[in-house]
Amino acid sequence: MSSLWLANAEPTTAWAHQTWSDLSARPNKARTLVVLPIHGFADHGFGLPLNTEETVGSALLRAAIVAGGLQPHVLVLPPLRFGAAPYAHTHFGVDTETALETLNEILASVKASGFTRVLLFNTSPWNGELAATAALDSRVSLNLRTYVIGAASLGLGFHPTDANRPHTQAVAAHLLGGTPATFPLSADVRDTDFRPGYFGQPAPLTPDATLNGERLFIEATTRLVDLLGEVVVHDTDLVLPVPKPVAPAAALASPQSRELASLTAFELAAIPDKAHALVIIPTGAIEQHGHHLPLGTDALLGRVWLQHALPKLAADAPVFVAPSLTYGKSNEHTGFAGTITLTARTLRRQLLSLATHLKAQGFRQIAVLNTHGGNSAVIVPVLRELQSILGLRAGMLSGYYRPSQSPQEASFGFHAGEWETSLLLATAPELVHMDRAVCEYPARTDAPGTLRPEGAAAVFAWKTSDLSQSGVMGDATLATAEKGTRWLEEASTALARKIESLISSS
Repeated sequence: MSSLWLANAEPTTAWAHQTWSDLSARPNKARTLVVLPIHGFADHGFGLPLNTEETVGSALLRAAIVAGGLQPHVLVLPPLRFGAAPYAHTHFGVDTETALETLNEILASVKASGFTRVLLFNTSPWNGELAATAALDSRVSLNLRTYVIGAASLGLGFHPTDANRPHTQAVAAHLLGGTPATFPLSADVRDTDFRPGYFGQPAPLTPDATLNGERLFIEATTRLVDLLGEVVVHDTDLVLPVPKPVAPAAALASPQSRELASLTAFELAAIPDKAHALVIIPTGAIEQHGHHLPLGTDALLGRVWLQHALPKLAADAPVFVAPSLTYGKSNEHTGFAGTITLTARTLRRQLLSLATHLKAQGFRQIAVLNTHGGNSAVIVPVLRELQSILGLRAGMLSGYYRPSQSPQEASFGFHAGEWETSLLLATAPELVHMDRAVCEYPARTDAPGTLRPEGAAAVFAWKTSDLSQSGVMGDATLATAEKGTRWLEEASTALARKIESLISSS
């Protein structure tokens, strides 16, 4: 499995790779630094993809953690990718209130898991003030020790007035292994001495051939090693090892052309016949999945499905993937370490903002691929809003495949059971601990009466601790890699056929 599915993170430090029980038992939580990367999507005038901030920021963070020997002392959350996006050259953003609420809800979930030290690592020039506000709010209301590091402090700024923009462009081009494209853009920058100024479109940059992107990356990473080292030991008795020299960064794997965020602004604008194209929005969660599966299971499985379904489409099929909503509404799993939850209001506003932006780009068909059941009750009403208010063709990609399971597992194996465990055994076996797998059912199909937690004429609201001690709701011991391989092939084929039918009927 590639850790690039959720983020370019050093695997042993990835929050989403841990199980809830490993996080719960983690020693010295008070001395562990939890890092939340904040990356935006924008055309910074570099002639590079919209996700350039994450390309640069994630590579810096991963290299610095390794060079500083910080792996035992750091956990890195999946990036927050939906922050403020106030200008025409920014993409896939939300309003400032939603961005701030998202930050605060993630930080509250970190505190609920027993951690007290958080670093906000921000690359976005439009989210610096929000990061500072969230840091102060969490210090006051949550008693967290919260730190902020911005990319500009490393000599790699993204702000249109930053003198180091050419350096940032050179580093990004080096990491992407390509040459920036040049486009005839007109800068729209005004009132630069009248804070905050207006930055509708940054001036385009012509690549500076005299700049060495590899050397600049090493210099910036070395600065980050020093800053991270200071933060990690602040108010602790930790003594860190002597940092190692920063290794040169290899070019990252080329992104898939169907990923909207991997396109340049000009490539995004040039997509033909957008009204008949289909944009898939993956929605998942970071939440407990028993003692044997990672916290990122739902978000990972969304990527797995797409990785197997999209190649089954014709090469010219007009199907694209929007940035994933990695965090979901998971409050039923609170009380289990590692669960990160948004409120229903925040999730609704994120999805509504993303769909509104896609409509502004010219798209008219949206399909949500949801892999966390707790999101569904929020997503479905939002889809009705998209249909009625925005006039979009919008729906959910679900219900097209049912694996062959026992009636009991098919009815009540709905979390970390045979299905999810088998899929991860087939695709990411290194993240599965089958020696910890258990069987816990929230109900029995043959029990008297009709009241059930799910799928009955009368249901009751529940939180996971009402139904399960381990967090599992199903029989994980039934899972095998062979089942997962077969089910993934059959399910991805069914998904591809449904996508084809949506395109053909548009």
